[in-house]
Amino acid sequence: METNRQKKIGALLQNDLVSILQGEIRKNNINNLVISVSKVNVTSDLSIAKVHLSVFPTEKQQKS
Repeated sequence: METNRQKKIGALLQNDLVSILQGEIRKNNINNLVISVSKVNVTSDLSIAKVHLSVFPTEKQQKS
């Protein structure tokens, strides 16, 4: 179960990542690409964040 602090940190990270990714897409003049930060999970000690991304169109996705 996530604490309120983990949820708040996750939401802040999610908003910041969206801003960074959108800025880079615009700056590099990339068209027909949508990246969505769907979820951010933060560990209880706040040292690690797991970010869930959705990339459309799917042929531009990189598998890790």
